[in-house]
Amino acid sequence: MRKTIGLALTASLAFAFVGAADVAQAAVAPRAVAAATVTRLSDFNGDGFTDLVALDATGKLWLYPGDGVGGFLAKRQMGTGWAGFSNIVTPGDVTGDGNADVLGSDSLGRLLLYPGNGASGLGARRQIGSGWQNYYVTNAGDMNGDGHPDLLGMDTAGGLWLYPMVGDAAFGKPTRIGTGWNPYDVMAPGDLSGDGQADILARNMDSWTLWLYRGNGTGGVTGSTQINSASAAWGLVTPGNWDVAAGNDLIGVDKAGLLWLYPGDNAGGFGAARQIGSGWLHFLWVG
Repeated sequence: MRKTIGLALTASLAFAFVGAADVAQAAVAPRAVAAATVTRLSDFNGDGFTDLVALDATGKLWLYPGDGVGGFLAKRQMGTGWAGFSNIVTPGDVTGDGNADVLGSDSLGRLLLYPGNGASGLGARRQIGSGWQNYYVTNAGDMNGDGHPDLLGMDTAGGLWLYPMVGDAAFGKPTRIGTGWNPYDVMAPGDLSGDGQADILARNMDSWTLWLYRGNGTGGVTGSTQINSASAAWGLVTPGNWDVAAGNDLIGVDKAGLLWLYPGDNAGGFGAARQIGSGWLHFLWVG
């Protein structure tokens, strides 16, 4: 994988080693923003706030519960034995039971579901796919408007594919929605533009520019706009509505290991960054 935090590349799914530092809880006043659809893809404890899942060097999986204002509460261990995974994503509720789930692909290309129990833990895994070893996979929100969270997968040739979920961790027919995506890190946190459609963020690692691709609500995109407010030199983390007073947000870690929140403005951009933690330099992000 090319997306390690230590190299300051996008880390929405990629592996680096998780450090032992805890995160300072942010204390900020809520701000009023325009109403829009937000996507809480990763609520693992049932409190309505987006959470972060991270893997340490021993293969332990940890949950950092979001506090709703852009910070995190004390971490909790979710599982062990995850060191052999090449992709881990938290797309939301893929089983239809109301709880957020974890998907992981291993070195054999198996796609495995770990169902969330709604109380910061995971149930017994089951295999839901094969042949995923050649894909870089990320969350996509509900790209086609059917009410189910979807996945995006980029193949080794740079083709971007939509894998629509159809309920109970099953996929419909995949559709290629773009080509030439090889230089891009793809992130898809949900609706960023405030139109109710799930969007795609992509960072071009040749030019170090960040782009918004607006979703059309039927599984595709309608065009792109360059976004300049987020530093391309930082590792970026999605998904989520980390600050409930804003739209869907980005989180970035700089070269000093400081954690920063970029609050979404519900218009396709982000507000001024604010620091929400430290000691995150060697963390693995799972998005």
